[in-house]
Amino acid sequence: MAVVISVANQKGGVGKTTLTMNLGFALSEMGKRVLLVDVDPQFNLTFGLIGMKVLEHSSRNVGTLMTRESEIEETIVPVKENLDLIPSHLNLSAKEIEIINAYNRERRLEKALIPVLPDYDYVLIDNPPSMGIFLVNSLTASDYVLIPLELSYFGVIGMQLMFNLMRMIREETNENLKLLGLVPNKFTKQTKVPKMRLKELKEAYPDAPILTTIPKAIALEKAQSEGKSIFEFEPNGRASKAFQKLAKEVVEIVEG
Repeated sequence: MAVVISVANQKGGVGKTTLTMNLGFALSEMGKRVLLVDVDPQFNLTFGLIGMKVLEHSSRNVGTLMTRESEIEETIVPVKENLDLIPSHLNLSAKEIEIINAYNRERRLEKALIPVLPDYDYVLIDNPPSMGIFLVNSLTASDYVLIPLELSYFGVIGMQLMFNLMRMIREETNENLKLLGLVPNKFTKQTKVPKMRLKELKEAYPDAPILTTIPKAIALEKAQSEGKSIFEFEPNGRASKAFQKLAKEVVEIVEG
């Protein structure tokens, strides 16, 4: 039965999509069966994985799945061995109003995923940078939350918003939701500021696990622009090794 992990942060530009894609690839390379789910109306994960083929999925995407206009088996897109995708689409924003007005709206994604959970080891959900109905659905459907963040002042302070939302979700729709960890992203050793912010992060949230730090790397940006994982673009680089280490950490925490 799959473990469902939401990659989430209400702040934009922290690397959620990059983390979801490359962690998914790393887990699949370890032999884990992985399903990636793109619930972001900006569909960056979908575009990064299947490019312009996103246009072919107007009637088979995460939005139509949540409005029950498509079945999950016909919505899943194979990406590579051990790695599949439920795509987002340009029309996802329009589906938001439909979902908000639907019965049991917070559980639409959870119920849609149930039939395929036995087919996977991990489901990773890429979320939009907002506190809306898609993120609520994602957290309601998840076992864990993985939070990427940049080590800036506002990045560290903004963690409290995510923790508040997680507490609300535990109280209302998913009492078993757990924090998998924080992932400092775009880390650089060129200045003292990131190290100082990392120290502040540990002091501000002493109970939050801080996982592998992902370095700031031009290769990550180039890989995503070419629709490739970092493992396909620069398999022996710093970023690849960091994601491999992160994947092993995730497996150790989840599987014991």
